[in-house]
Amino acid sequence: MKVGVLQFFGWRDRSVSLEDIYSRALERIEIMDQTGYDAVWLAEHHFSSYSVCPSVHVMAMQVAARTKNLRIGTAVTLAAFYHPLRIAEEIALIDVLSGGRINWGAGRGFDPVEMKNFGVTSEDSHERFREAVDIVLQAWNTDRLTYDGKFNSFEDVEVLPKPKQSPHPPVWMAASSEGAIEWAADQGHAILMDPHSAHDEIARKEALYESRYAAAQG
Repeated sequence: MKVGVLQFFGWRDRSVSLEDIYSRALERIEIMDQTGYDAVWLAEHHFSSYSVCPSVHVMAMQVAARTKNLRIGTAVTLAAFYHPLRIAEEIALIDVLSGGRINWGAGRGFDPVEMKNFGVTSEDSHERFREAVDIVLQAWNTDRLTYDGKFNSFEDVEVLPKPKQSPHPPVWMAASSEGAIEWAADQGHAILMDPHSAHDEIARKEALYESRYAAAQG
């Protein structure tokens, strides 16, 4: 059995310095690295003290520099808010510098405050997210990328570096709704399910994923 921890950077008590919040979390992660844990997953949020980690990519690089064994997961890169070529570049760079220890987790986001301030509507967030994922994977798997999508178009661009892991880091999708679970299964991606659901709801969604994944694999 493999054991990982979802690491938030909550700042509810502002009498505690934010530097201490980060320091304690990184110390905890270092202990995990030394005691046999498999992975740490870093939570990204914006514009609130719920988790003051606006860039899981920057935090992942800090974790990579302070650990040797842990796999480092993004939980998640909020892909609808990013330029997809930057995602491809940054995750690949972290993968190279960490010695191939990155798990790439991506999601579209759900917080209306985040969406509003990044100029993304709930209506188009699904398409933006899925297009971004498609672009990232194509950027990793082709020497030069040509792409013509609804939100992004590129012609003959060389996206560097490529990831250390071949063909690319393991890919996980945040999936809470049945539609998201079915899409991830159809694409062959692993899933990160909503941590606040009841156990029976998680079990039901896991069963849906497993059956849909098996059907997609033929």
